[in-house]
Amino acid sequence: MPPAAAAEGAGPAPNPQALATVTAGSTEPHLMFRVELHKTKRGSLGIDVTYSPTASWTRNGVFVTGVFEDGLVAKWNAERQEPRCVCSGDFIFQVNGVHSDTASMIQEMKVKQ
Repeated sequence: MPPAAAAEGAGPAPNPQALATVTAGSTEPHLMFRVELHKTKRGSLGIDVTYSPTASWTRNGVFVTGVFEDGLVAKWNAERQEPRCVCSGDFIFQVNGVHSDTASMIQEMKVKQ
């Protein structure tokens, strides 16, 4: 399973149930880090995401498939060092307080400011 990104700082901590769901059955070590972004009306996260309904744990989040140079995530990455940068292949399992519902998570990424 790829590294996971959630929400950092003053935002909500990862929900224990969401965390347990996405790590269930895995024996691999996971790198998890929280990302705090303050989206404005004109700002874009600058990422593409996708999800896969094929495995139960992937139904509870989205995979990052691309990070654009001009988005908030790229700005976050420029201020951080690997491995705490958001990259293609990372798995997002919680957005703000929303977890375990992929459609709601995607909507949360689109509308929150």
